[in-house]
Amino acid sequence: MNTNYDIELSSNDSDNDSDSNETFTGGEKSSKAKIKYLRFSPDALKYISVGHKFSAKNPTKFTSKGTSHNMCFKMIKSDSRLVKSMLYSYGFTQCSRKNANVNFIWANTHMNGTTLRTFHPWQRINHFPRSVSITKKDMLHQNLSTMKKCFGACYDFYPESFILPDEKEILDAHYADKETVPPLISKPASASRGRGIQIVTDLKQIESIEAHEKSKVVLSEYISNPYLVNGRKFDLRLYVTVISFQPLIVYMFNDGLARFAVDEYTDDDTDFTETFKHLTNYSLNKFSENFIKNNDPTQEDIGHKWTVSALLRHLSKEGIDTKLLMVRMEDIVIKTLLSIQHHVSAAIRSTGLGPNVCFELFGFDILIDNDLKPWLLEVNLSPSLACDAPLDSILKTRVLCDTLNLAMVPLLLDINGENVVAGDEENLNENNDNDAVSSASASSLPASRSSSPLVFTKRGKAPFRKSNSLERRKPYNPAARVKIYSNRLKLEKTRKGNFVRIFPRKDTFYLYKHMIEELDYRHEKQDMLLFKTMYGEDPETFEIAGDVDDYHKQLMDAKNYKRTSDLSSETAEFLQEALDEAAEYEAEKHPNGFRIYPKSLPRLHPYARRRTSSQVIADEVRRQARLESLIIKPLEQELLRVASSSSSTSKVLSDVKTAV
Repeated sequence: MNTNYDIELSSNDSDNDSDSNETFTGGEKSSKAKIKYLRFSPDALKYISVGHKFSAKNPTKFTSKGTSHNMCFKMIKSDSRLVKSMLYSYGFTQCSRKNANVNFIWANTHMNGTTLRTFHPWQRINHFPRSVSITKKDMLHQNLSTMKKCFGACYDFYPESFILPDEKEILDAHYADKETVPPLISKPASASRGRGIQIVTDLKQIESIEAHEKSKVVLSEYISNPYLVNGRKFDLRLYVTVISFQPLIVYMFNDGLARFAVDEYTDDDTDFTETFKHLTNYSLNKFSENFIKNNDPTQEDIGHKWTVSALLRHLSKEGIDTKLLMVRMEDIVIKTLLSIQHHVSAAIRSTGLGPNVCFELFGFDILIDNDLKPWLLEVNLSPSLACDAPLDSILKTRVLCDTLNLAMVPLLLDINGENVVAGDEENLNENNDNDAVSSASASSLPASRSSSPLVFTKRGKAPFRKSNSLERRKPYNPAARVKIYSNRLKLEKTRKGNFVRIFPRKDTFYLYKHMIEELDYRHEKQDMLLFKTMYGEDPETFEIAGDVDDYHKQLMDAKNYKRTSDLSSETAEFLQEALDEAAEYEAEKHPNGFRIYPKSLPRLHPYARRRTSSQVIADEVRRQARLESLIIKPLEQELLRVASSSSSTSKVLSDVKTAV
């Protein structure tokens, strides 16, 4: 039996598995028919897992939804095993990246405007256009710097930074009167996973970086007074899902990951070459011989990677006001997203994207200093969903499922001959009821493409209006979009899972109202209209008492306002709703013996890995390329080095390739 699951599931998490019976008029089609949406659950992985008793007992419990509705997906510059496993578990067929007729796209890059204009309202993609404005380090710096010029201390949460070579003169002027340059962290603007990071301490190193780097580099002041746990630096990975930028609707997962540096930190240290002491990147520290990996799925505070909730409970025992700490982090997330709201909104208008097409999961990396002030380090595009430890598998599976539920993937059928499952072509007209994936499923029907997909409604199947991109690009209607999002939020309770909606909230909305108004260049007032629809109040008629900047200064000044009791009564009142909900972050999520969780991603039954013929070919090409780069090429180089002039070398190389 597969031992990936060994703890019982709570009743609250069981059976959130089938397509949701909840329906709403969501702008997916022109008529008023209501559409069903898939609801994803980690439970589904058990039913396609090799060796698990559930996969033998009822293998089609989850997969039948996708197979009968011809649900298809494709991956673009991503090979996330977790994403593919989850979609396979719901019967999705994987198509090649060239296939445009898919329900769901998971990408590790952004689409160009021309491609986005071809999207149908029923399709889903995991990125908003121009969200790269915060996921590229240089663009994040530029946007936050602009916001700081406009709103001053409200944006005092990002370390002083400079872009090379663009801001070299500004950097030189900034440190001209100083005898020494403080430690700076150098990061390639487009790199990720700790690649290319180094700490520089003098101008010669900066000049060397400028001379050798081919792309832009961001230099950020090193935070030299980090808060330490067990004598070590750490940072936090927070998972944030956005389902709309205009109006802004933001959720933050009620747990995350705390990543620790392997070696103990000393604040009087002048040697910044010790990577495992000064850098908290998991991608770097896991290669240390002293790295401790937590292999116990019931423990959250062992080794060099904890859950955020375990860290908060640890901090709470030290007398720290963890609720206010988390509200400060929520504030950073909201302000960062507001900095690009108008960029993303403009791109959505220009591409004519439907209101439900895009969603995005961001990874916010935050470091806490000794004054308990959180600092934003960076925002990650497509945060890693790799599951190389039990905590990763437990947390990230739930993050993905809840994100997909917020994205609301509609059930619909498009009879498409291009999406025939590989190996089923000869059985297209046979109905094999005993097959876990019937050859007569929607993905395996004859190649007679219908003129219109079908949506599944309460009354059965109904045609989905098919249109070209020009027909779909109706005049932009802000009021209609707000109504759609308002309807989606009515289903939030059954959809958000472990996410906490941090914007909009009834009280804290007023803290950001002046920023929203300042940035609403088109005066569409979508955020105002959504707030009015949700809470029955007109925010434009309400004026906040006192100086709004003072409220934000208290949020930014963690040194003098460490606890909620230190805040002014007015600020505490505005934050009360957020403080109450912040209790969710600290609550224990995985009590021993309470839930069933995967220790690692399961090995899937072959029948579950439904792929089109073109995708099978693409996978084989990629596999061969991987073998070529990892095995054959190094072997060729070694053989050539040993026997460069030998007449038998070519034959040996040929034999090696054949064997591989």
